[in-house]
Amino acid sequence: MTALLRRKAATGGLLVCLVLLPAVLAPSAAEAAPTAPAAPAALAWGACPAPTLNANGVPFPRDPREQCATLRVPRDYRDRRSGTLTLTVSRIRTADPAHRKGDLVVVPGGPGGSGLDYPGEAVSFLPPAVLASYDLIGFDERGVGNSTPVHCDLSEADRAAQLNYPFPAPDGSITANLAYARTVADACAAAGGSYLADITTANSARDLDRIRAALGVRRISYLGTSYATYLGQVYASLFPTRTDRVVLDSTVAPGGEQQGVSLFGEGAEDTFPALAGYLAARDATLHLGATPEAVRAAYLRLGAELDRAPLVLADGRTLTGTVLRAVTYSSLTNPRYYPLAAVVLQRAATRATTTPPGGSSGSPLPRVIPDNFVAAQDAVICDDSAWPRDPAYYAARTAADRERYPLTAGMGGNVWPCAFWHYRPKEPQVRPNPAGPRNVLLLQNRYDPATPYSGARQTLAAFGHRAAMLTVDAAGHGVDFGDPRVSGPFTAFLLTGRLPA
Repeated sequence: MTALLRRKAATGGLLVCLVLLPAVLAPSAAEAAPTAPAAPAALAWGACPAPTLNANGVPFPRDPREQCATLRVPRDYRDRRSGTLTLTVSRIRTADPAHRKGDLVVVPGGPGGSGLDYPGEAVSFLPPAVLASYDLIGFDERGVGNSTPVHCDLSEADRAAQLNYPFPAPDGSITANLAYARTVADACAAAGGSYLADITTANSARDLDRIRAALGVRRISYLGTSYATYLGQVYASLFPTRTDRVVLDSTVAPGGEQQGVSLFGEGAEDTFPALAGYLAARDATLHLGATPEAVRAAYLRLGAELDRAPLVLADGRTLTGTVLRAVTYSSLTNPRYYPLAAVVLQRAATRATTTPPGGSSGSPLPRVIPDNFVAAQDAVICDDSAWPRDPAYYAARTAADRERYPLTAGMGGNVWPCAFWHYRPKEPQVRPNPAGPRNVLLLQNRYDPATPYSGARQTLAAFGHRAAMLTVDAAGHGVDFGDPRVSGPFTAFLLTGRLPA
């Protein structure tokens, strides 16, 4: 959902069928399409290609048991003359084949992140009973990593992590944001060509169904986190009778990424009190305020001060108000990042050019994002739905968002490269719908900066009778699968199909 692909700790917490219904559900339009390609050949498993770096500059861990295979799929499912592309798929077999229940596709967030080695990451946080019951399936989505990747050939300066969050200028102007958005859109069109137009969530869902067919199974189970929850929504809507058990962790709103990014300000407001409480409890050393309210006031004041007088650090970097906001927003995604926010805010408060005593100079957050990640991310965001082209629309929206959500200073309403994208969506956006079996479980933290609670509730309502949602009183982006409040209902659902009440 953001440039940061969070990794779950070994004990858990980073985007399914109740019972097999006896009634035969009517196929969706996508399932019944007369132009559907012939069933793909079975996957030939072997060695895996080189890993792909994620947004944080490192790949997911590779489990030595992982096997890989390739699969040819249509580049454009509506126009077979466009040719094919290669998907790369991975698998980790269950250690208990006698009790195997099926295949569980595990997909990390993004869009733009590699999922090929995500099964190796999932081994570290999924409950043992789930690992004993399912083969874990991963894949690089089209345009990503080892699946016919797309590129924009952007400079390092244009791939700075803070630019992935479109914060406006200190005075609220979006002139620089418009110029940057146009630069990215033009570069992507020049380097990626018309292939960019075919990198969509709907096409990735169709790719997933081709993977299901190549695995030789009638139904497949799915676990997606962050943006991957929208991919799960789309797959469950296009191919409802081919889903077994679907789990959506930290759910994107039903309008997909276009709606999702508009909720960033709301998510920050929801989640900031948890960070503020952490900082207030350490006021004796941080001196940022003894109450959450005082910390919030200090954050807003320090951002404004850095807007007026940026701080040049000893390593040559510059701490601006925008950098402060970007780091703080990223830190809200996981309580493990709260110490990073503390260091940055303390530097701003003391005008320290070096790390304060006792602080950590290391950062788990990326400084530069890989080109392939940016290209695939923007292709999905821009191709999934139609974006307004009028710059005045974004100026007005940024101003409104800036007033309503001061913590993010209008970032959630600002312009993306989609305003200047060279390709229009080829089909209407797919939204979740209630036509299908009751087999979808949403897992949601109550306080989530990237996929806010309100958006998850909208998705729950869109699925109607098909879904249930388990809400955890916790802050951060991604539930903790080591938390018994999560692991119990999650395991019961995957093993028995029983949704929580």
